[in-house]
Amino acid sequence: MSAPENVPDGSASPALGDYLLGQLIAEDEDTRTYHARQRAMGRGVVLVMQKEAGREQQAASFLGDVRAKAAIEHPGIGSVYEAVENEGELYWTRELLSGQSFADLCEGGQMNTPREVTGLLKQLGRAMAHLEERGIRGAALKASDLVLGEHGILRIQNLALAGKRESDETARDLRVAASLMHELLKPGLAGTDRFGDTRLGRLFGLMMGEGEGARLSWTQVANTAHELEQSLAAEVRKATEEMVKQSRRNRMKKMGLAVLGTAAVTLVVYALFGVSRRDAVPIRDLSGMISIPGGVYRDHEGKSAPLPSFMIDAHEVTIAEYLEFLDALAGMGTNHRETYKHESQPRTKSDHIPDDWPAVLRAARSGRIFEGLKFDMNHPVTGVDWWDAYAYATWKGGHLPTLKEWLAVVAVDANVTPYVDGWGPVDQTPRSPGKLKIHGLAGNVAEWTMDSERNPSFPMNAKSPVVCGGSFLAPGSGASSRSWVSRRSLRRQDLGFRIVKRKPPLEGLTVPGKSADGKNPRPSSGFPLRSEDDTT
Repeated sequence: MSAPENVPDGSASPALGDYLLGQLIAEDEDTRTYHARQRAMGRGVVLVMQKEAGREQQAASFLGDVRAKAAIEHPGIGSVYEAVENEGELYWTRELLSGQSFADLCEGGQMNTPREVTGLLKQLGRAMAHLEERGIRGAALKASDLVLGEHGILRIQNLALAGKRESDETARDLRVAASLMHELLKPGLAGTDRFGDTRLGRLFGLMMGEGEGARLSWTQVANTAHELEQSLAAEVRKATEEMVKQSRRNRMKKMGLAVLGTAAVTLVVYALFGVSRRDAVPIRDLSGMISIPGGVYRDHEGKSAPLPSFMIDAHEVTIAEYLEFLDALAGMGTNHRETYKHESQPRTKSDHIPDDWPAVLRAARSGRIFEGLKFDMNHPVTGVDWWDAYAYATWKGGHLPTLKEWLAVVAVDANVTPYVDGWGPVDQTPRSPGKLKIHGLAGNVAEWTMDSERNPSFPMNAKSPVVCGGSFLAPGSGASSRSWVSRRSLRRQDLGFRIVKRKPPLEGLTVPGKSADGKNPRPSSGFPLRSEDDTT
């Protein structure tokens, strides 16, 4: 039976019992694996069908493996729905895990901090320990078996097989896991070039079988990863607390200056923020925005739709600009800070401090190299997740670009050449500038957008956040390129953002962003709108 290209939604697709067969996604000597839809439940599934050749001889083994899988009950392991032997057909169905596989993550060059990787390793260790402790035999672990979903939740395909667990299974899978987790780490971090240089590196080495002593169990890996995760989190909290304290000290200095005359204030402010901070490169005013006219524009699918006029940052948000945001948050009360938080932000996220922020800030102020890259305060801020970018954009009275707005900018700027501006200040001269002189659409860093949508390559998966543009780590990506990431909490060395503001009507306004009666409404787009005097 030939498989259709896409997962089916209607009766035109080939049917197998209660299931409509979709795309063929894998095939081996004995089985074919399809995307499918269960009609009675209205859900997407994965269907594994026994081939006709040797079906009678293989039926007992096939069903034995399915029964072994069905006996597994663990939140980190995919569920098995049913096994069916009907009218000469033999097949079973399992849960379609939502998210991105580690194979896709590694191929896409997604990068994670040691703290994030230890969290993933902890989750994997606990799931695999469930099989190990019960003596359950399992198929060899592969990158495609690990799926990372929303909010950093890791789940694995059900690997259980009938029969007695082999003695070398744990060691076999530990080696695979260590290699995959190591590949997900940010390149250039201390200790990531080889095993053994850091606490996480030493754990990887033990998982690979390096060193003396007994082999690790999955339980030991999970417990060690948990302890390491807690330790790294404590280090981040300590650094964050120090940043908040420093911000408060800076605020108190500013308040003390208020008693001085205007001329004196100017001199002292220059001393505080120019000389005492010792910025190696002066901070430039990079706050300019470019006007994009309203009109009818095409989206990525070629559909045309009207779009009102708007303004977009001429550059990515810089380290200096993001520091102003953090300083402003530090001076607010809790309730005030909450107004900039997206309603769906996880409760576990308590701040908007970028990854490695103290180290990045020190490097930027001194013009030094960090993780192999030279920084100054005019470089784009990175290591921020979607929630951070959203909060900053809201604080500035704007929003992250929608996909339609991004493509409208590309259409107007005619900047679709697949070039990449290498890492540098956001106002570096582009190799192939568009007519509007908007910097970084196809270079420096990729950028968060407002939208989430389904990846056409994986139509059964849930909607995923979309980032646009090229980056210094993705040569060849043009301004119109888009990619799907696994979660909004993702932070990458080559991922930043810029903001968009809607143009207010020409009449009936007294202050930009405010109506004539002084109220501050939400625009019809649904994005929060604040006037400039509300941002401080």
